Amino acid sequence: MPAAGNSAFGTESVRGFILVPLPAASITARIEDSSFGEGEAQWPYVCLQQSHSVTRVPTETLKLDSAQDFDTAVQRAASVIKSGGLVVYPTDTSYGLACDPTQEKAISRLIAAKKRNPDLGVPLLFAEFSQVETYHDFGDLERILVRLFWPGALTLIVTAMHPVLAKVSGKRNSIAVRVPDHPLPRAIAKEIKGPIVGTSANLHGGPSPFDAGVAMEQLANSVDLYIDGGPSKTRLNSTIIGVEPGTPGNIKVYREGDITVEQLNEILRVDIDAVRFWTKRIVYADM
Repeated sequence: MPAAGNSAFGTESVRGFILVPLPAASITARIEDSSFGEGEAQWPYVCLQQSHSVTRVPTETLKLDSAQDFDTAVQRAASVIKSGGLVVYPTDTSYGLACDPTQEKAISRLIAAKKRNPDLGVPLLFAEFSQVETYHDFGDLERILVRLFWPGALTLIVTAMHPVLAKVSGKRNSIAVRVPDHPLPRAIAKEIKGPIVGTSANLHGGPSPFDAGVAMEQLANSVDLYIDGGPSKTRLNSTIIGVEPGTPGNIKVYREGDITVEQLNEILRVDIDAVRFWTKRIVYADM
């Protein structure tokens, strides 16, 4: 390896690149991104860019290999989120990108990291149904859908019971809510005593992140904490629906995902309560 020159800031320069020492917890995960070849990557530095500007590196990457890792990840994620940071985490569908939906600066930073239109809004993930009830007054058919499909890959578009940030609702009076079938996001939401943002951990329009590596490739150092829980159990995103006004009411599909429209039909048609409050019609939203 060519000689490296020390700087006053603990960085070094090799072949015109800036090198920055990595935190110990990040060395294994980030060395794979080094451009110096396998034989030269056995040292605790990561290449940032071929310029004199400095780019932030991810604060941490945690792997979920044990119950102790899970508890550590929950506590660390909650701490980062409460302080206004961004966290990538596994769910029952694609990996999510979280922040505190009540913090304007955190939401703005998340939207900038994803390069997402702020008028689209962002979905919210909750610990349990009782937590969601503080955001929406559920109707009969909505409660039936919750009973049948939560926790799970069904996102509901509902009317917000009280004002939320415009970048959460997309300047509408509706919000997207879900209780996922994965213990980690539920535990984080329980720990912070409120929902976390549940948008996918990718650039807007980019590949859906069904493993942590895909999220890292797209979001890189714009995130404070990556939690690697291994590959997702599905390669589909959640299904998004809403209930139209009226009793009985129609079900409106905004996006078909892991739960198919056929499955919705089959499950609802054999539920005694559902047939009372549902018109047996599923309509598609104009997107």
